[in-house]
Amino acid sequence: MKLFALTAVLSTFAVGVFATAIPPTPFVCQNEKVLATHFIGKNNEVEAQVLSCSNLPSLTARSGAQKRQTNVCGNTCNTNCFTPAGGGPDPNDCQVIADALLYDNQNIGQLFNITVGNPIFMQYASCETFFVNQASYNETYCRDDWSSVIEWVAFNCQSQQNAHGGNCVASDQTWFIQIQTS
Repeated sequence: MKLFALTAVLSTFAVGVFATAIPPTPFVCQNEKVLATHFIGKNNEVEAQVLSCSNLPSLTARSGAQKRQTNVCGNTCNTNCFTPAGGGPDPNDCQVIADALLYDNQNIGQLFNITVGNPIFMQYASCETFFVNQASYNETYCRDDWSSVIEWVAFNCQSQQNAHGGNCVASDQTWFIQIQTS
């Protein structure tokens, strides 16, 4: 889809790993700038955006000038639920995003690029999800894995579990996926 083609165009140079510890609290994109907006899924009902956030390290803040791309598709992540209970997304709204990712997985391709400092954000009704690349290099991830993470967090980090959404953080903390209320 155009969104994922655009993220490839936005690819940049960088080297090394920049990872900060991700606490089990919601990420907030500060001074958010929308770089691109598209709609995904069979019915084009899920809004997808490429963002720029002032609280994510920029390329200029990182050393080196080596081009690097790392495929993190299939890598494991550790799930955290945001406490306390209340105010979480409707898991059925999150399921619409998960299904849209699976639709694009089958019709566009499994992999997509996530550039340095530019999270991908998706929203449907009460559900939002982010994929945030914290590495100093571009990463490749897979739509079906993102879909699975959304499904798990949306249905298992609810008020019944004393939660209101959550995230899944890569073991090396170079990326994370977050699911929360819009």
